[in-house]
Amino acid sequence: MLFRRQNIILPFVLLSYGLSAPTWANNSQITAKDAWINKVLQLQREIDLNTPLREATFLGTHNSYNSKSYQTPVRYIDPNQNLSLYDQLQAGVRSIELDAHWTLTSHFQKDILLCHAQANHIGCGVFDRAFTEGLQEVHDWLKANPNEVVLMYIERHLDGHEPRLAAELDKYFGDSLYRPTQVRGNGEDPKSCVSLPTTITKAEILKSGKQIMVVVAGCDGTDPNYAEKDKFPQIWNDTVFAGIGHAPDRPYKWVEEMIGDFTHYPDCGKSTNQDTDHTSLWRFYEDRTMLTDIIHPQKKLLAEDMKELVTCGVNWPTMDMLTMDDDRFNAAIWSWAPEYPKDGNGHCAVANVTTGFENISCDTASEGYVCQEENTHNLKAITTAGKWSDGEAMCQSIAGRQWHFAVPVNGAQMNTLKSFMSNLSMREIWVNYTDVSGKWVANNNMRRI
Repeated sequence: MLFRRQNIILPFVLLSYGLSAPTWANNSQITAKDAWINKVLQLQREIDLNTPLREATFLGTHNSYNSKSYQTPVRYIDPNQNLSLYDQLQAGVRSIELDAHWTLTSHFQKDILLCHAQANHIGCGVFDRAFTEGLQEVHDWLKANPNEVVLMYIERHLDGHEPRLAAELDKYFGDSLYRPTQVRGNGEDPKSCVSLPTTITKAEILKSGKQIMVVVAGCDGTDPNYAEKDKFPQIWNDTVFAGIGHAPDRPYKWVEEMIGDFTHYPDCGKSTNQDTDHTSLWRFYEDRTMLTDIIHPQKKLLAEDMKELVTCGVNWPTMDMLTMDDDRFNAAIWSWAPEYPKDGNGHCAVANVTTGFENISCDTASEGYVCQEENTHNLKAITTAGKWSDGEAMCQSIAGRQWHFAVPVNGAQMNTLKSFMSNLSMREIWVNYTDVSGKWVANNNMRRI
C-alpha cells in the first residue's frame, strides 16, 4: 500500500549503498505456543473449501513484502511485517500483498522491485528486492503445500510494464495460476478484463490443478498501450483478475477500508459500501509503520478486532506485524470449542451454543439439526431430536425440499446459528460435519452453489 500522504520523503530511503541481508527462512517451522490453534485454523480452511469464495475466509497481511526479515540499513527500514513471505504463509496467512514498482535498481537499470513507496516511486531504493524474489518464495511455499489456495494482491505502479510482470507471474506460477481465461464467458472479448468470480470455490480451483489467484485493482481496457509487448507476449488480462466480485460502487476492485473505518457489529461495515449482497471480498486492514504513526496515526487491528471482523463475516482481515504465535490467529477461530476435536470422543460434531463445535458419538440423540437453504445459504435450526445420520432427512421433511443438513462455514454463519439456538433455548445441535477415516469433512454430500 502506498503512503497516504505524498508530500513527505524520508531522506534515508534514498541512500545509495547496500549491505548483505539474509534471505527467507524456507526451512522455518511453526513456533506457535498452542498447536491447537494451528490445527483448528487448518480445519477452518477445509470447512470453507467447498463454499463460494464470497463466504470463505482469507487471513491476510498488509504490505507483506515490507518485512524486518529483509531489512538492512538501506531497505525496508520502516517495516509493516516481522516475518518473511514464506513464514507468513507458514503461520497461517492465505493472502499476500505485493507492491510492484518499475524503478531503478542497483545495476543502474530499471526493473520491477518490491517497494514501499509513493505512486511516483519516491521511497523506492535501488537495493529493494526484485519482485521475482517475492514470487520465488510464494512459489516454493505453494510447491510444499499442494492442497492450499493463496490469494495474491498486487498493487501496481508499473509505468506500463504490465507485460513484463505477466511474464514473471507466468514463469514462477505457470500451471498453478488460476487465470481469467478459465472463467471468461462465451462471447466476451478474449482480451477483456475479468473480475474474480466469488461464486467459485477453493475446491474447484484445486480440482483444476491451480493454487493461486492474482488480483489487481482497476482495468486498463482491452488494448492498453503497454510497453515491451513485443518482448513479452503474455496478455495481462489473461494473467490477473481485475477486482473481485461485483461491488456496485467499486468496479474492478473490492470492498476495502482501514480498520479505523470499520463500523461495529451489527452494522459490520455494511453502511460504508453498497455491496449489500456481499458479492465481493471485504478487506479491512491496518498500517503500523512509523511514518504512518507520525503523519496519520491509525487504529491497530488487535485480537478483539479480529474476533469482531470474523463474527461479522469480513472474509479478508489483513494484519501488520504478524508473529508466528500471534494472538489474532486465536481470535480468528470461530468453529471448534477449546481443546476440540478430542480423540476418542466420537466422529460427529455438534454446535454448542456457548463453546462451539464438539465431537461426540454419532448415535447420541442431540436436540436438533442445522439446515441451510440451497439458494440463499440462509441457516435455520430445527428442534427435532435425533441421531446425526438423520440430519438430511429431517431438514428435508421439516424445513422443506430446498433445505439441507449443513454446517456453518464462517464466523457470521456461526453467529447466526448461535442466535437461533439461544432464541430456541437449545444447548447443542447437530451439524453436517463428520470425521471420515481420520479427516473432518464439512457438508458431506450437500449440493453447493
